[in-house]
Amino acid sequence: MGGWLLRRLASLVAVLALVTAGSYALIDLLPGDPALAILGFAASPARAEALRNQLELNKPWPVRYVHWVEKVAQGDLGNSRRFGGPVTKVLRARMPRTLQLLAFSELLALLIAIPLGTWAGWKANTRVDRAISSVAFGAMALPPFLLGLLLIFALAVKNRLLPSSGYRPVLTDPLGALRTMILPGLTLALPLAAIQLRALRADVAETVQRDHVLLARANGLSTWRIVTRHVLRQSSLTMLTIIVVTLPWVLSFIVVVEKLFNTFGAGELLGEAVTARDFLLIQGTVLAFAGLYLAVSFLIELVQSVLDPRLRRHGRA
Repeated sequence: MGGWLLRRLASLVAVLALVTAGSYALIDLLPGDPALAILGFAASPARAEALRNQLELNKPWPVRYVHWVEKVAQGDLGNSRRFGGPVTKVLRARMPRTLQLLAFSELLALLIAIPLGTWAGWKANTRVDRAISSVAFGAMALPPFLLGLLLIFALAVKNRLLPSSGYRPVLTDPLGALRTMILPGLTLALPLAAIQLRALRADVAETVQRDHVLLARANGLSTWRIVTRHVLRQSSLTMLTIIVVTLPWVLSFIVVVEKLFNTFGAGELLGEAVTARDFLLIQGTVLAFAGLYLAVSFLIELVQSVLDPRLRRHGRA
């Protein structure tokens, strides 16, 4: 078990290095002069050259990346030019908002996907299955920003049931946090639930045809007991995998959703940093998102290895 953990941690560190190096290279490929983009095109050549020297823009990006990694290893993510302070301080203020929205969206998606996906799989190739699958395909095809606009119009503008923007900490104002999270949470959760639903439906439809499930049905066990003890229990590994697979999708769209609902989270912060060419803030936010994804992936893989020891044996092999 110890060797397996060390191997997994080493692979996660390698992936984190690749992600941050790739983002650093992409930043370097942005068109235009970064110094003029930051200072404005009216800036004098002397000011622009001084900024290039300060940010090491005259050096190749691999050299700048190595210097950045050395500072990160010491706990220093640098200073944000846009906010005039340490990047770590900005991220500490913004990341809890994003984490709160992510957790709520994932919980909402699971509450939708698990019962509907199980029902569709149990009733595979029937009208119920076709109806649920059709709705799921529609939710998957609808872009989140368009879905968010429709939800704002229907629930905030026309009927004034929910606030269209804002943020409330869940620990200090649970009811206010719930009200402000429903619209952005639904915007992320509905397409996410559709993806999870389709995967769970396929897994359940295959599981109910296995011999032990057919035997349980022949022995007269109730549908509820068969589903909870024999079908969903085996599908738990699938659901955990789906959470990991869909998390990058959620992180890619949270930039748009946070901007749309003005939650002022880390996703919106990343968009502001790209617009302002705040390189250290971009790298810090990418590092935080990559670390979040890898942490969730590692924890879920650890849970899966506990639930199914064959995964550990396969890793050793």
